[in-house]
Amino acid sequence: MYYGTKKGDGFVKEKSKIRGIPANTIVLPLEIALSILLILIIILVIELNRSNNKLADLLEQSGIYQLEVWNLQAGVNTLSETITNYIQKPVFDDGSSNIGPLIAYVQELDRDRRGPQIADRFRNLNVGSDAQSLLDNAAEISVAMMEIQSHAITLMRSVYPLPPVPELSALPDSPLTDEELSLPEEGRAGLARRLILDQDYVQMKYFVAEDISTCNNIFAQEFSRLTLETKQHVKILRTVLWCVIFSIVIILFFIFIVILFWLVKPLRDHSREISSDKDMKQTSRILEMQVLVNAYNALLNRRNKLESILRSAAETDTLTGLPNRYSMKRYELEADEESGSMAVIVFDINFLKQVNDTQGHLAGDQLIRTTGECIRESFDNGNNNCYRLGGDEFAAVLRDCSEENVKARIEHFRLALKRENISVSVGYAFTENIDKRSFKELFDEADRRMYENKKQIHELEFDNSTD
Repeated sequence: MYYGTKKGDGFVKEKSKIRGIPANTIVLPLEIALSILLILIIILVIELNRSNNKLADLLEQSGIYQLEVWNLQAGVNTLSETITNYIQKPVFDDGSSNIGPLIAYVQELDRDRRGPQIADRFRNLNVGSDAQSLLDNAAEISVAMMEIQSHAITLMRSVYPLPPVPELSALPDSPLTDEELSLPEEGRAGLARRLILDQDYVQMKYFVAEDISTCNNIFAQEFSRLTLETKQHVKILRTVLWCVIFSIVIILFFIFIVILFWLVKPLRDHSREISSDKDMKQTSRILEMQVLVNAYNALLNRRNKLESILRSAAETDTLTGLPNRYSMKRYELEADEESGSMAVIVFDINFLKQVNDTQGHLAGDQLIRTTGECIRESFDNGNNNCYRLGGDEFAAVLRDCSEENVKARIEHFRLALKRENISVSVGYAFTENIDKRSFKELFDEADRRMYENKKQIHELEFDNSTD
């Protein structure tokens, strides 16, 4: 074997005789052994992947079954709760109809989770006679409960007529007997309450819950058995796979000893680059080292992107998609170091509590989202300058603007509110040069003006209500 030693422009060959086993007698058996082990790994990985997929399918199927069953329970509970809320209080103290529960009742009827619908879907899945019998029984009881609910609604509507609201046109109607029609109004209302609040109706709800719970137990036991069998199979496969991997590691250890001196310097250089948290440079001609460098650089890039995503998520309000209070606080730290004109506009939704109390929190959330859209439409400059501070409070920051432009945007915003039939209090503060006033001063002034506007709106609303 020859070793080259550089001398001048050429090489001087030095011949050195090596004693020992020829390389081919070691490499060839190692290659054969590695090939066999790699083929075995491929077979094991394919089988392990198939078993894992089977396990994932079982878990997914179990989740679907449980979700469908609990959808039936949720549908029954939602209908019962909404109709009970209406029956207990069909009108408010001021004489207006309590239509919120009825609207929620109609919306629930539109959802695809009625008892017979779910029972039919399970019938196509061949879930077993015991489970199917329980589902069919729960579906029959839920239908009977809906008939009682329809009758109670009709009785109560005969006493307290409903306003002409389009959403209520889909309410079910049940014919009343002559005996029921001959009852006085309080008698019909009392009969409606008894239908919904008596022990028989409550027991029907209990029977539905009991059937669904038993059905879920049957599903859980069957899926647990199948899951346990699959997990045991996966465990055996993993044990064999680890043994094969360990054999490969031993073989690779001997190979690594041979090529170690080719890796020492590149690894030393790359360790310094890792410590500096910078991208690695390709300095090695070894393919495995290049793959390592590329993998590290890709990982570093993904980490940076993930940090950016997490930072964006922490600074964004999930309901409106606007930057949140934390984002505005971070901007406040930078704003006082800038120069030029600035305007801070503060908003507060009026009567949000009344909307939540009368129409529900879903309607309140929609009011908040619509307000955020109006603010974005009127004040967004494309640089995330509109914020939701929390609850019903919003803010916007305009840079390098004039006071006339601020007023024009506020006027545009009021038109958008009028279009959406929303009431929002607004206050703003403006300065020609942010060097002369701090961001907090502008915000406090805008906030004070907003509350003055809010006070005027509520006083006007109070005067109109008393008239």
